[in-house]
Amino acid sequence: MKTIIGNVMPEETRMAILEDGRLRDFAVERNDDMHIVNHIYKGTIQNILPSLQAAFVNIGRHKNAFIYMGDMFPRAASKEEIQQMHLSIGQSVLVQVIKDEQGMKGPKVTTNVSLAGRYAVLMPTVDYIGVSKKIRDEEERNRLRRIVSEIKPAGMGLIIRTVAKGVSREELLGDLKYLLGTWDSICQRYKLARKPTLLYREADLVMRMIRDHFTADVKQVVVDSREAYERICQVFPDPAWRSRVRFYEGAAPIFEHYGIEDSLKGLMSRIVPLPSGGNLVIDHTEALTVIDVNSSKYTGNGSTLQDTIFHVNKEAAVEIARQLRLRDIGGIIIIDFIDMAQPTKRDEILQILTRETALDCTKTRVLGMTALNLVEITRKKARQSLYQVQFSPCDVCGGSGVLYSPETVAIQIIRRLRHLAGSHHLQGDVLIEAHPDVLALLKDKKRKAEWERELKRTLYFEESHHPNREVFSILSYQP
Repeated sequence: MKTIIGNVMPEETRMAILEDGRLRDFAVERNDDMHIVNHIYKGTIQNILPSLQAAFVNIGRHKNAFIYMGDMFPRAASKEEIQQMHLSIGQSVLVQVIKDEQGMKGPKVTTNVSLAGRYAVLMPTVDYIGVSKKIRDEEERNRLRRIVSEIKPAGMGLIIRTVAKGVSREELLGDLKYLLGTWDSICQRYKLARKPTLLYREADLVMRMIRDHFTADVKQVVVDSREAYERICQVFPDPAWRSRVRFYEGAAPIFEHYGIEDSLKGLMSRIVPLPSGGNLVIDHTEALTVIDVNSSKYTGNGSTLQDTIFHVNKEAAVEIARQLRLRDIGGIIIIDFIDMAQPTKRDEILQILTRETALDCTKTRVLGMTALNLVEITRKKARQSLYQVQFSPCDVCGGSGVLYSPETVAIQIIRRLRHLAGSHHLQGDVLIEAHPDVLALLKDKKRKAEWERELKRTLYFEESHHPNREVFSILSYQP
């Protein structure tokens, strides 16, 4: 059974899902203006880039949004319809954000709007009926399709969500009426708005987590905010559902009480231990995320080399799927498994990875394994990952994670001194301000004496208080 735990503060909201006492899902959201996925705006086309088949849209934020031309038409639009439509700068468009701002890039938007309810997702721009693949009972899928075909407005689409399994026609109809009312309200605001502006704000993290994850297998929802508790209760008039929602009033912080804080510290680490003694190493780059699988301390306890490797890789496949969910890693992911010689074992690792990633609410595709045992995965990237939310680039190393060694900086200083002396820019003795680690090398008596003879001047030193050891200065010394 699962438990949903919420830690709600004015500045930040954290939501966790525990399954059998172990952290299964985690999400964090700051109460700032950076989380805008699924928000709907009235925008104006600011610039058209025909060569990229894209445009920039002013939605009233600091950065213009980016939209592909194909995303400006209904999904069922033909080539002829797309070619006949002429776009112009200053034209108004109703758009929905599908990806948050990332670094220097503005948000990505589409005109194919979707509105998520408790049981269904309304798509006003396309005629379509869909049922969640996680509902596997064919009889239930057919029942839901029949209901949707009866209640769905003509020309609109409806996707039935996993939580709709077993719900009545009246409950689906009530959810649809709510979504249609929301869509009508958005359209009215769009007509009245005179400039780019926000028309619809997506639910906050608490309500999204309840909407998407509060299913029959959730034993309890526990939150430490009275306001959040009351909002959740209002969503569920059924006493049976409301009885599973609890307001936490304990003395210890809620995440400490449930042992979540210790698990979260592990999510901040680059190295993830595996039960056998092996580990994962997770590195982020601009283009993709790389995960390396290592056997580390695991020796196999007398088994063969191939059995040892296979055991570590199986553990890694399960843990990788979990880490992708917990850290909300999106985009391209490359996994370097330990080399396996047998094709059957490679296939089994792929099957485990596919099975585990299928539990993820975010669309994830396992694309196969290369001859070098590299697995390619893509995972939908909409919001900022946990890594991006919690960390910012180091002011010292600029996010690279490395600095020049003291030896390298010392050589740079000597090279600079020789250049200044050769060009006659040095007058008199020299004062060198540098990091203590660098000065420890420059103060070596033998080397210092050689440099002073070569430069024909005395070298004086002073410790720099700058945290970056790459920073130094060379000044004329005034006694």
